[in-house]
Amino acid sequence: MAQSRMSSAEISYLYNQEHEFITQYKVASNGDRVKVYLRFILNSGNVKISDYRLSYDIRASYIDEKTINSGVVIDSTNVLDIAFRQYVYSFEFDKQANDNLVVIDFYNTVRDKHFSLDLPLKFREWTPTPFLLFQADKEIPYFDKYINQDYPVRVVNVFDPSDKYEINGVNSNKLVAMPPFDDTEMLVASDIPMDTLYGVTNGEEFRFYNNGFHTIRSSSSDMALGILVTDKVHPYFDNYRDLMDPLIYVSTNDELKKMKTASDGRQAFEEFVNNTISANEQVGKDFVKYYYRRVRKSARLFSENQDGWKTDSGMIYQIFGNPAQVFRNESTELWVYPSSSGGRLRYIFDIIVEDGIIKHKLIRANRYRENWMRAVTQWRSGRIIE
Repeated sequence: MAQSRMSSAEISYLYNQEHEFITQYKVASNGDRVKVYLRFILNSGNVKISDYRLSYDIRASYIDEKTINSGVVIDSTNVLDIAFRQYVYSFEFDKQANDNLVVIDFYNTVRDKHFSLDLPLKFREWTPTPFLLFQADKEIPYFDKYINQDYPVRVVNVFDPSDKYEINGVNSNKLVAMPPFDDTEMLVASDIPMDTLYGVTNGEEFRFYNNGFHTIRSSSSDMALGILVTDKVHPYFDNYRDLMDPLIYVSTNDELKKMKTASDGRQAFEEFVNNTISANEQVGKDFVKYYYRRVRKSARLFSENQDGWKTDSGMIYQIFGNPAQVFRNESTELWVYPSSSGGRLRYIFDIIVEDGIIKHKLIRANRYRENWMRAVTQWRSGRIIE
């Protein structure tokens, strides 16, 4: 049987970009009506779509047990779009007063293995908007957590085609996440509003032309939808100055300052890799390959109102990689890693709402210092943590 309680379901696969499948979702709601869009990507050549049975059920909370025979099958009748080894499904339902959670079960029938995914229908003051960003050329949502400049999209209210929207943005000035042992209260950087403010109608194609965190508001309600807009090459880098920024987790303040103020950015970056990480050319290349591959993964996994690697989740992921285990409930998420000194290392995130999006805020503690410093030392000596 699938996991009966979502709070005890192990969901680390969601952060493993090499998992047999990758899934993304969007939820829209209007009063009691809910519509779910699910993107299912076969990520391994060893699996095929016929290996899986997908279903969902609706619950009041994470500790509610699944009711026997309550699962609704998601099958070919729910398919909206098919691309190469990718399937987009949708389903709708009317939620009841205590329906707060959709649990999707991905069952690999060949391996007899279940994977669970939780989709919140309500979190404190947050509820899904009735409108979503859609692809410009397909009747399916834009699923990613960030969007590159000049990429064509549409805002679509899936329940009311007459809706209109106002879009504005801020130049995100959020601070990079502090180490997990540093609980210093820092001043919150203020966002700088952009001069641009424009409106679009439902289904009208448009593009974002400015980097920053953008908010889409409906003219018919006070609901808002947020999206991070990045440059055209993100999550890659087109200059060495930007390439230096993620090194903040494995460099000293003086080292980073020296790099960023050097007259030749490329030379400064290469000197850091060759002199600090390793004089061995292959070790230095491997560091750059794996460290920045993790930056790119963080963009896909953890982008919020700032770049993925700058968030609390992205910081932990950048240094320690895929968590061995992940558990979640209504208010917290637990990541478990093997500790370098034996036993297990646990990171707990508070789940909060900020700028209209759900975020994860790390609960910091001094006990993390030793493992963090040891892991950073490994990276600085060219030993990649995978």
